[in-house]
Amino acid sequence: MAQQPAPAPPNWFERHPNKTIFWVVLILLLAATYGAEKILAQINRTHNLVLFTERRYINLREILPLVDTVDVPPDRAVRESDGLVQKPYRVRTDAQGFMLPCNHYEKPDLTLVFLGGSTVACIYVEEENRFPYLAGRLLEERTGKKITSMNSGVGGNNSLHSLDILLNKLIPLRPDIVVMMHNLNDLVALIYDKTYWSKNPSRQPIINFYFYKNLTGLKALSTLARDMYIPNLHAATRVLSRKIFGQKAKEPDDEFAYIRGRKLTVDQDAILNEFKMNLHSFINLCRARKITPVLMTQFNRYKADPDPKVLKATQGFESDSGIPVSRFIELYAGFNQAIREVGQANRVMVIDLAALIPQDKQYMYDVVHLNPRGSKLAAKLISERLEPLAPR
Repeated sequence: MAQQPAPAPPNWFERHPNKTIFWVVLILLLAATYGAEKILAQINRTHNLVLFTERRYINLREILPLVDTVDVPPDRAVRESDGLVQKPYRVRTDAQGFMLPCNHYEKPDLTLVFLGGSTVACIYVEEENRFPYLAGRLLEERTGKKITSMNSGVGGNNSLHSLDILLNKLIPLRPDIVVMMHNLNDLVALIYDKTYWSKNPSRQPIINFYFYKNLTGLKALSTLARDMYIPNLHAATRVLSRKIFGQKAKEPDDEFAYIRGRKLTVDQDAILNEFKMNLHSFINLCRARKITPVLMTQFNRYKADPDPKVLKATQGFESDSGIPVSRFIELYAGFNQAIREVGQANRVMVIDLAALIPQDKQYMYDVVHLNPRGSKLAAKLISERLEPLAPR
């Protein structure tokens, strides 16, 4: 009788029937989920439905609420400055994204808000000496009233960004006075992009938001967890790492790299009109909401005979754009003059800081940014001029 062949040993699936069922079900479930997602996505697009993770948004350019971190000036900012100290500067915000410190009274006699770019934010000045806060403190001393003064300046913001902040963030708070100062950011944006409605990813007013679209796998999960749960710890860890290991502060991205090196043409009347329309919009929007608007010209070190640091900075712009230094200074002065003219035409207070703060390195560490001494002077000048608007 022939010997029967030995039965084949059971394969992995036969040895692990429960695991086999689990993996088969899981694979089928994932395939069904993926298929359902694709089908629903097609249906939604057919009916013009857009999911939360794929929407267009108005770009509210603010410092994130409830931040408590530090900012260290990058090497380039220090090299191009007169006396800027490369150290950590504390940056804190409240639950609404206004910079701290701030005297938040439950029932203030006057609420004052400052709008602008980095020249208002004053990041590289100790927080107690930043002029939006200090002006409120001095105004309290001058009037004996309870003054809440809030700093809503954000580096890189132009007047269109400030209009958005005013409309969507400030009006619900019902401030008594809103002070706005813009010039350089508007001028550069209009020279490079020729419009406020830029496609520049960092400054465009409307953005397409895709939630972590370019991240996959563990990178997406870790980034989501970091940004949702430990943003402050992450920032603090980076600062501590730089201190321990001597890493240099990261240089900021060049927002206009795509156009630098091209010879640009400037229609002075056109860009002045764009700027003036935003100033008028600011005034009209404030008045429609029973807010007192105040304009400020921008302090600066642009002079006919600029000192070496300023000359080097403006020459860099000339090489990037083909616009001569003298022409750029003329355009900048024209924007400050536009602020004066719009204020006068609308009977709005203009605090002429461009004329009141000396164009000297004693007050500004670079072309337009105040040092502590300059910030204290600005606070004094502002508080003196706002005193008549305070309640009696």
